[in-house]
Amino acid sequence: MQCRLITPLLLLVLVLAGCQSTKVTPKGESIRVSDDVTLEPIAPGVWVHTTCFDVPGYGRTGANGLVVVNGQAAVLIDLPWTDEQTAALFDWIEEKSGATVKAVIPTHFHQDCMGGLAEAHRRGATSYGLDKTSTLAQRDHLPVPQCPFQFRTAVRCGTSMILVTYFGAGHTTDNVVAWLPKQQILFGGCLIKSLDSQSLGNTSDGDLAAYPVTLKRVKAAHPNAKIVVPGHGGWGGPELIDHTLKLCGKSAQ
Repeated sequence: MQCRLITPLLLLVLVLAGCQSTKVTPKGESIRVSDDVTLEPIAPGVWVHTTCFDVPGYGRTGANGLVVVNGQAAVLIDLPWTDEQTAALFDWIEEKSGATVKAVIPTHFHQDCMGGLAEAHRRGATSYGLDKTSTLAQRDHLPVPQCPFQFRTAVRCGTSMILVTYFGAGHTTDNVVAWLPKQQILFGGCLIKSLDSQSLGNTSDGDLAAYPVTLKRVKAAHPNAKIVVPGHGGWGGPELIDHTLKLCGKSAQ
């Protein structure tokens, strides 16, 4: 395991690279990896992975993450709920794309983001997480991301980079978002809600006062986002951020 955190100058280059237009692939057919794991392509070399788990009090719940493949390298943004699901996803990536998962990025400390972190470590992937995520994982006696960062970092995937940034608290106090500059894809994780969401969901570990401020920062930093992927439910465009802001208003009433 080797942590390679990116310099501020390169981070600026990555942000500016997001201003360049790129072709985005329309939604494709779902790929069934197992009973609880599916994939859907959303851009060249990028899939949304959706895994399902029976959550007490909520029932069978799907959670989204991203698979990014560039050459023989792959990165997972958010992990499945369980080690078993994570193993199935790692195997599919290796068998179908010929790539090896080099890094994983949990966007906060909940199970729907890093439930399979122990399996990822067993497979040799390097994990990157906000320093707050590491602290919360240690508190709850969970596997801990190996490479903590403060505020922002970039993770290499082959010849491309993934920019990961903490804009503030919301769904949790440690939620980060991931930006793919070339594809202009924003992975908002559980900070951002799908259009069919009627509430902000579980915010017991979050900050409702900070939530709208954080969302406005995310929106201002990604004016060129073409695809926005939430932690649960269907993805779309920047309208998902606006919808989540409206839900913040309802929660404040």
